[in-house]
Amino acid sequence: MTNDNPNERELAKAFVINRMFYLFLALCVLATVAALPSVAERIAYSSARGQERAKREEAMQFLKDFPAASYDKLIPYVAKIAAPSVVGIKTNTIQAGYYGDSIVAQGQGSGVIVSSDGMIITNFHVICENNRLVDGVEIILSDGRAISDGVRLIGFDENLDVAVLQIQATQLTPIEWGDSDQLEVGDHVLALGNPYGLAKTVTEGIISAKERFVFNEVGVATQEFLQTDAAVNPGNSGGALVDDHGRLVGINTAIYGQQYQGISFALPVNRVREVYQRILSQDAY
Repeated sequence: MTNDNPNERELAKAFVINRMFYLFLALCVLATVAALPSVAERIAYSSARGQERAKREEAMQFLKDFPAASYDKLIPYVAKIAAPSVVGIKTNTIQAGYYGDSIVAQGQGSGVIVSSDGMIITNFHVICENNRLVDGVEIILSDGRAISDGVRLIGFDENLDVAVLQIQATQLTPIEWGDSDQLEVGDHVLALGNPYGLAKTVTEGIISAKERFVFNEVGVATQEFLQTDAAVNPGNSGGALVDDHGRLVGINTAIYGQQYQGISFALPVNRVREVYQRILSQDAY
């Protein structure tokens, strides 16, 4: 004979409901705790972007209000305008070890965001090691975000040392295109990049010469450079050379000799932009 007391049934039902409620509450707490690092990370990135954006807008207003300010006064503002568009690039290349194992060789460089949909221009040699493409690329944005998933190689021109990547990210700040043909010897420029992995490095110089050509083995000019005395070191490759308004006028590419000696070379942005547009026209992204 079973006990079918209505009060006991109600108590049992209430017990089950309470147990399910507390179990649900515990799951909610665990999910919240698990999500906290991600939420805190997003808040930090958002805060960094907000600060950068405010500084950039302030700098742009300063250049508008004081167009005749001396260049030494302009430098901090020009850097604030261009800096959010410059990224760091870390690469991994899997190589064979001495004992048949695999080792990962790491490289570094810089890049420049040129469109709000994530197009980045860099040097081809940044993403190519030992005559082959690298196995992995990580893009470090100025707000601290590190993006390695979904980095896409849109195209490249090996001879001109230009490559175009695309990332999937929001709230990007593309740089403004300049006009390298309008540059004069003696014009002030800033070089921005990540030498030796030191993010957000800015160096200052002038255009030392234009139309420095590289010739191939049969004497045909294959590459044109701007020569500057802005300090460029390993890791600067692919970074931005900007004019006194923060506009992109070149892609920092090489130095004279094995270390900086006061002679740096950048690809003129007008030539780079031609390659960029040609690559986009060939890719149905």
